[in-house]
Amino acid sequence: MPTQALKLYFAPGSSAFAPLIALEELGAPYEVQRVDLAAGEQRQPAYLRINPRGRVPTLTVDGEPVTEVLAILTYLAHAYPHSELLPLADPLKLAHAYEVMSWFASTVHVAFAQIARPERYADDEAVKAALATPGEARFARTLADIERLARGSGPWLLGEAFTAVDAYALVIWRWAQRRQIDTDAYPAWSAKTARALARPSVKRALQRESTAPAAVP
Repeated sequence: MPTQALKLYFAPGSSAFAPLIALEELGAPYEVQRVDLAAGEQRQPAYLRINPRGRVPTLTVDGEPVTEVLAILTYLAHAYPHSELLPLADPLKLAHAYEVMSWFASTVHVAFAQIARPERYADDEAVKAALATPGEARFARTLADIERLARGSGPWLLGEAFTAVDAYALVIWRWAQRRQIDTDAYPAWSAKTARALARPSVKRALQRESTAPAAVP
């Protein structure tokens, strides 16, 4: 098992919740540091030295930063294969895991950001407001696609094993709740989400998220 020093920079409610769950699945020691997005801490020099893009999450491994959810989950799965975060032994199953997570990052997250982070796409306030309606529609369509995925066999999104895909899907579930979307409309996904929320690693991740220290050193 690796002995690297791991530290996750995250913001509550963000996509960083997936790596936080993954870290809890590992059983390896790690630190967390909360980044206050509302206060603009991600744009301050202290954090930009860690992640010049000014985004969360960032995982530092012996001080070396790894950014982007998919990259962080990939590193953790390969560095700690005992965790079985990804089906590394089966190339086809692994491809399907990356297929889903890439879609989460490139389509679902983009649709949600169009609603929640319109400043990423425009400076003009009228344009920002105009982005919201199509963003809501796109986000709703992605939730329907996740429901179809959840109808597959097995207790988890990819079948019989809990993977990083399930951790990442919890991020999107929380975003849907933030938008006050009726998640009862997605019964298959609701059932698998309830199972995930009962998992000890997820409970610990929620606790770490709520108690993590603030202020980037």
